[in-house]
Amino acid sequence: MNYLALRERPTQFLALTSLLPAEFDDLLTDFAPRWERHQRYHTLDGTRRRIPAHRERANATLSGTDTKLFFLLTYLKTNSLQEYQAASFGVSQTRVSRLTGPLLNVLNQTLAARGLSPVRDGAQLAQRLAAHPDKIFTYDGVERGIPRNADREGQEEEYSAKKKSIP
Repeated sequence: MNYLALRERPTQFLALTSLLPAEFDDLLTDFAPRWERHQRYHTLDGTRRRIPAHRERANATLSGTDTKLFFLLTYLKTNSLQEYQAASFGVSQTRVSRLTGPLLNVLNQTLAARGLSPVRDGAQLAQRLAAHPDKIFTYDGVERGIPRNADREGQEEEYSAKKKSIP
């Protein structure tokens, strides 16, 4: 995938990352210094470097922090196989596996610093929603089958002529 080419197509960029290019740039302002600091002092395995002077190689396939953030967001959004992600970005599956962990840790730190980390507790969610200025929310749900009524007349009343599931 060519990050710079996809940036020029906001609709496709949004579909791949869940962010518009302007939102991506805003996130990148906080993510980039954290990632560069992490890379300076740590290897991809998470071990501390003996000499903290890491510079990215000039011929790196995923060069630039912006490309790495794009790589991670597309990986998270599309939930693709690591082999597919590797083929899309021209790297090995091993590289995808080694790179996603540290990138995800830095992204989580960035989101936490902005107060945007996911809420895992129902009480905390209720507090955040109560304080939110918009009182109407939408969510993306998953369709699920509804058990059929055993009564024939009840079935006719509930029948909507919509999608039929195939057993």
